Amino acid sequence: MNELKTLAQRLRYAMDVLPPKKIKGVDLARAVGVKPPSVSDWLSGKSKTMEGENLLRTAKFLNINPVWLATGSGDIKPNSLIQNEIQSVPDSAVRYAPVRFVEAKNPNNKNHVRIPIYRDVKASCGDGVENFLEDVSDYLEIDPELLKLMGVRSNSKNLKIIYSAEYSMYPTVAPDSPLFVDVSDKDPNNLKNGNVYVFTHNHELRMKRIFVSYGSNTVKLTSDNPDKNRYPDEFITNEQLNEINFIGRLELALIRP
Repeated sequence: MNELKTLAQRLRYAMDVLPPKKIKGVDLARAVGVKPPSVSDWLSGKSKTMEGENLLRTAKFLNINPVWLATGSGDIKPNSLIQNEIQSVPDSAVRYAPVRFVEAKNPNNKNHVRIPIYRDVKASCGDGVENFLEDVSDYLEIDPELLKLMGVRSNSKNLKIIYSAEYSMYPTVAPDSPLFVDVSDKDPNNLKNGNVYVFTHNHELRMKRIFVSYGSNTVKLTSDNPDKNRYPDEFITNEQLNEINFIGRLELALIRP
């Protein structure tokens, strides 16, 4: 398959040659949850890359290895570990389902990274729940290249996996979604404005999108849910921001509506 050097060539091969029946662009668009022009851009070479959930949903629909689709390396068909990963990605339709991380068949694979999982720690998107990072429940063994394809840019050594609790970060985060949190990004004086952070405040573990307005000495903590009657914005001062114990920045919510 050395002649399949571009994303467009590999995608056309996966749609035209591999399946018993040629797959139409409109069918792929519907499965991935994008508009048909986006698929046309991939097939024409106008868009030379495909990342994150679009890549994983495409691989899931076509039953191919997302690493091969993105880079041309590796086998066309996914191995068992990658198959477990792409099967955990939800279809474009709205649904909620927790991901169950299973034990890796080859836990000593030197190419994999090990991310601690805290199954009983849930960051509330609303009022908060009283718990904190304590004992590690398990570890996720995963290829770092697959993490990149999922859109993770943080160093894997800085990642911890906890879970979301409810609906106030909808449509960004679904309930019971595994949350990849970068625990190195927690300095209140160097927050990435507009990002979602996990923090403890008044003995509660919470998750909010944070906007810092340095000129007006105002910090807004907001939920992504548009129902502001149920999930109103909160306002504090920059000084009060320093009283918050930040756990880290949300890098990836594995399941979205």
